Amino acid sequence: MLKRFVLTFLLLTPTITISGGLTDKSKSFVENLGKEVVEKVSDVNISDNQRQQNFEKLYLSTFDNYYISRFVLGRYWRTIDKSIQKQFVKSFNKYIVATYAPKFKGWEGTFKATDSLFENNYYNVKMDIENKDGPTLKMMWKMYLNKNKEFKVLDVNIDGVSMLVTQRAEFLSVIKNNPNGVKGLIAEMEKKSAGS
Repeated sequence: MLKRFVLTFLLLTPTITISGGLTDKSKSFVENLGKEVVEKVSDVNISDNQRQQNFEKLYLSTFDNYYISRFVLGRYWRTIDKSIQKQFVKSFNKYIVATYAPKFKGWEGTFKATDSLFENNYYNVKMDIENKDGPTLKMMWKMYLNKNKEFKVLDVNIDGVSMLVTQRAEFLSVIKNNPNGVKGLIAEMEKKSAGS
């Protein structure tokens, strides 16, 4: 009995150690991402075009854009062919960049990861964002470790509100009220990205 217990403990110990190390790394990951946003996107001395390019690079390298695109389209994802799916992912990426990059212009604040919990193969990292001239925001980053041992963000929860769920509700409303359905949503995203 004792031998079995010791063997079980020895088998489990590396897993616990590795998981613990990765939870710390997950906290560092989101903090470093926050610092990069401040350095490469918030800077008022760069052009708006450069700001968007920097934001896009950060977004594509850290977020699972394909998963997010499928999620926000909900049940409609399976109703469109692969060419429209590819078009949607591309348009959605441009839409995200056009929507969020300008919001960071001149933003000043700090990102502090306060905790990380590994659960059901996902890392949930709690973070406080302290605005220089505003209230502190409570965030939760949901992410996973891919085959290349890189963290990929799936969702960002701000003060209890999931950005993915919010975006999906908005998109489903547009699809429902647009006679062209998903193609109509893509057209709307393209307009937004073009600044019209």
